[in-house]
Amino acid sequence: MSTWESTTKPILVLTLSALVVSLLLALVNAVTAPVIENNQKAVTLAAYVQVLPTVSDATELEEITDYTTAGVTGAVKAPDGSIAVQAGESGFDGGVVTVIVGFDASGTVSGVWADASTQTAGIGSKVGEADYLAQFTGMDGTTNITAGVDFDGVTGATYSTNALFTAINDCINCYNELAA
Repeated sequence: MSTWESTTKPILVLTLSALVVSLLLALVNAVTAPVIENNQKAVTLAAYVQVLPTVSDATELEEITDYTTAGVTGAVKAPDGSIAVQAGESGFDGGVVTVIVGFDASGTVSGVWADASTQTAGIGSKVGEADYLAQFTGMDGTTNITAGVDFDGVTGATYSTNALFTAINDCINCYNELAA
């Protein structure tokens, strides 16, 4: 058997195959990236509206960009002075728990939304369930909270619970920064 058949030809075939697949993946990414970004923006805007009961449409919201709080990835203000803040923190296995907290004009938490889909299904993902998040509505939004002291954590989901509470505290710290 020649060197061409045993070594060179397989290397060339594999190299060309890898290039073609890479180009196809780049093309698929270029086509889907804007769609994914638009979908993520729509979910975020819907969550902002969900945690701000006085807002009925996302077009009423004004983006806030003059914050410096670590962990915060976005904030909006409603015409009545209420604010919603988005933050994300690493939970189990490095998956990010994203949280949006709504604050009314006086600093009371009007709602909490969380995406814990990156956490273990049925365990860590429980920190994103509406029934669990309802415990935070009505709390003083100007004071940081502690899992197991101020509010219940999720049993068996320590990393996810810590990520949720840290992200909520990031939102509280940002609200305090913006309200000052």
